[in-house]
Amino acid sequence: MRDLLVAELADFLGGTLSGPSTKTVFGVSKIDQSIPGSLTFLANSKYEEFIYSTEASAVLVKSDFEAKPGLEKTLIHVEDPYMAFCAVLNRYFNPGVSKSGIEQGAVVSETSTVGENCYIGANTYIDAHCKIGNNVKIFPNCFIGSGVTIGDDCLIYANVSVYNDTQIGESTIIHSGTVVGSDGFGHAPQKDGTYVKIPQIGNVIIGDRVEIGSNCSIDRATMGSTIIHDGVRLDNLIQVAHNVEIGANTVIAALTGVSGSTTLGPNCVVGGQVGFAGHISVAKGTQIGAQSGLGKSVTEENTRLFGSPVQPLKDELKSQVVFRDLPNLKAKVDLLEKLVIKNKEE
Repeated sequence: MRDLLVAELADFLGGTLSGPSTKTVFGVSKIDQSIPGSLTFLANSKYEEFIYSTEASAVLVKSDFEAKPGLEKTLIHVEDPYMAFCAVLNRYFNPGVSKSGIEQGAVVSETSTVGENCYIGANTYIDAHCKIGNNVKIFPNCFIGSGVTIGDDCLIYANVSVYNDTQIGESTIIHSGTVVGSDGFGHAPQKDGTYVKIPQIGNVIIGDRVEIGSNCSIDRATMGSTIIHDGVRLDNLIQVAHNVEIGANTVIAALTGVSGSTTLGPNCVVGGQVGFAGHISVAKGTQIGAQSGLGKSVTEENTRLFGSPVQPLKDELKSQVVFRDLPNLKAKVDLLEKLVIKNKEE
C-alpha cells in the first residue's frame, strides 16, 4: 500500500482541508487507538475529546466542526465523516480488490468471457457460456456453473458455489461458503410413504449492490426465479428457499429461514433466527424482532412485529409482562377459588 497524501484524500472525498496538506497516511485506525501515519474519523460527539490526543496524522470531521484553539492536526471536513471513511476503506484498503489476473490452476471455459481487470483465484472453475464483467474478483476454490452472468465490480470470496444460470448484478459481494442456486426443497409424497424429487429447473437472480454473508444457501426456483433485489443485505447462515423474492434494501440477520414462495417487500428489517412460513407476503418496511415466527402474511406497511407467532410489538411486550407474572396470578386465582368454595359451604 503506497502512502497517500491527505490532499489526495480530500480531493477524492470532495472535502475541505485544514492543516498541513503535505502529510501522508498509510493506514487507518480508531480515533481512541490511533497510531502515527493513520487516518481516523470523528462522527460521534462523545469521542470529540480524543481528537486532541489522537496520534493519527489526519482526521475526517464534519463540515461544521470547529476545533478548540491550539489543535495542530490535519483535518478533512466532509458532510458525513463515517461514510467518507467507508469510501476511503473501500477504495484504498479493501483487501483483494487490487488483485488481477488468472492464477495457476484456475479453469475458464473457452466459451466463457472474462472482462478487464478481473482476478480468478487458483482452483476456481468457470463453466461454459459464462459472462464475467469488468473488475470482478473471484477468489480461489470457487465453482461458477454454466450460463452464469456476473456483473461489473463483484467480489466472490473463496469457496463459493454458483450454480447454473444464476444472474448476479453489479457491485455485489458474496462471502465464503455460500451456495447460490442449489436445488429447492421440492419432494412429492407418495402413497407408500416415500418421496419423489421434483426437478428444480428455475434459477436465481441477484440484483446490484447486494451483499450475502458466509455459509448462506440461496435455492434456485422450481420454475421461474428466486429473486434478491438491489441493495439487499443478508447476514451469515441464512436460508432462502425456492421462488422466494426479497425486496430492495431489505436487511436480514443471521440464522433466518425464509420458506418457499414467500415474498418480502422492500426496506424490511428482519432480526436473527426469524422463521417465515411458505407462500406468504410481507409488506414494505416491516420490522421483525429476533426469534419471531411468521405464519401468515403482513399486509400493513411499516409495522413492527415480535413473537412467535408474531403480533404487534407493543402487544407482545405487554404479553411478556403478563407471562412473567403468571405464577403470582395463578396463586391469586387459587386463593379466590378456595374463598368461593368456602363461601358456598357456609
